[in-house]
Amino acid sequence: MGTECILCNSMNTVISAQIDTRELASLYHERAGTDARRFFNAAVICLYVCNDCGLKFYWPQAIGDGKFYDELQQYSGYYLQEKPEFREAAKFISSADNVLEIGCGEGLFANSIQYNSYTGLEFSEDAIRKAKQQGLNVLNESLQQHASTHEAQYDVVCYFQVLEHVSHPGSFIRDSLKCLKQGGKLLIAVPSEDSFIKDVVNFYLNMPPHHASRWTDRTLTKIAELYNLELMQLYHEPLHAIHKQFYLKTKLNKQLSALVGKKYKAVDTGVFNKLIYGTATLSSFALKGLIDSKNIIGQSVLGVYKKKLIDIF
Repeated sequence: MGTECILCNSMNTVISAQIDTRELASLYHERAGTDARRFFNAAVICLYVCNDCGLKFYWPQAIGDGKFYDELQQYSGYYLQEKPEFREAAKFISSADNVLEIGCGEGLFANSIQYNSYTGLEFSEDAIRKAKQQGLNVLNESLQQHASTHEAQYDVVCYFQVLEHVSHPGSFIRDSLKCLKQGGKLLIAVPSEDSFIKDVVNFYLNMPPHHASRWTDRTLTKIAELYNLELMQLYHEPLHAIHKQFYLKTKLNKQLSALVGKKYKAVDTGVFNKLIYGTATLSSFALKGLIDSKNIIGQSVLGVYKKKLIDIF
């Protein structure tokens, strides 16, 4: 019997990968300049797959704190200002809507939509300060706290690149739905496990303590069933131009590894892997201009849901 799924609570889970936390901590130190060792209380973290809902999640959990995220944000490229998922999500919001955004940062999404009222939830004091300077209503409050006093108050509840960070996504979704009116819309954007990022070696930002889970289309579709929602759309952003070489390096590394019979490891700091990845990197420079990013699935997927009306008759 496996570990309980953090989304659907099923015990029908299996281990798909094991990660040495010392190697993972070294990656965070070398590539992001941050010390992640304090988050790991086990020598190995396992990546589980739930056979019932398809969610991939890490166990035992290691969840980053505010200091950890402040350190990551010092590095360029950590957070893209331009997000295709924002443009797509905006299509489902009208000027008559009362909007709640969870994990709103400094308010980039709020500035791209029309609304009747906007409320953001955020823990970063710096982000809250910047948001308030723009006249946005942003609260330093947890979703659980907010849901206890704002039941069924919003036409739209949204969160972008948040769900993969939380320890209990099932409870998180339930609390967000508690804030939503009947017939309201829930917008969720997460990194897509159906994109090329599932094959990236040493992609520390897709592992603890940064990410606690990994989301496929199957799992995003299952959300509708688990929480009595109507799935309106799954939108995959096209490959961002800034990620072209990242995509090519990943694909070439996978092909070269298969060619020499080398099995995939999520964390691989060995000399042989460095040699293969170095070859893939050099080759990617020559091929970068030959791919059309518009025809390739990018890193993020947006799920749009409607809260079903309750038949009172």
